[in-house]
Amino acid sequence: MSRIVKAPDVRRQELIEIALKQFLENGYEKTSIRSILKEANGEIGMFYHYFESKKEIYEAALEKYNEEYIVKLTEVANNNYLDFNEKLKQVFTLLPSSISEYRLMYTEKVNPEIMTILLSRTLLKIEPIFEQIIIEGIKNEDIRISVPNTHLLSQFLLFGISAIVHDTKVKSMEEKMVHIKIFLSKVLNSSMDE
Repeated sequence: MSRIVKAPDVRRQELIEIALKQFLENGYEKTSIRSILKEANGEIGMFYHYFESKKEIYEAALEKYNEEYIVKLTEVANNNYLDFNEKLKQVFTLLPSSISEYRLMYTEKVNPEIMTILLSRTLLKIEPIFEQIIIEGIKNEDIRISVPNTHLLSQFLLFGISAIVHDTKVKSMEEKMVHIKIFLSKVLNSSMDE
């Protein structure tokens, strides 16, 4: 059998994608370097050329999961042509697609512990971006409350929004979005324009 040679960055990405799939399906403990390499048709030396340990590829896989959403959210936060309310609307526009991707991965095969870790890491990763939007809202007086700690407020809001989005009693995403806007409007004492 002849060896398939791939560019180093292509091979590394392939390993990360396989690892992410296996971590999601099997969890951290039941995924092994050997199982990743078996699916990639690779050898142990190849793995250690790209990663020092299972933990390192695990971290890279979790990072890969967050990349696309974070890029889009950063573009919204950095868009100087959007005001506070427009930025929040854009965040709400991105949210359903992100949730859909999350739900597509959340099948019976997916390890619930890994999905919880992914969700928590995603929220913590986007917190500084969301905080940037909150700070801008305070500066422009779109948020009309005293905010002693924007970091904590951002985490409070993100984890609260996540709780609403992942609630199983309210099925409609549209209804969830209405509730989120109402709560944000009340908490921030802001007019969440439609």
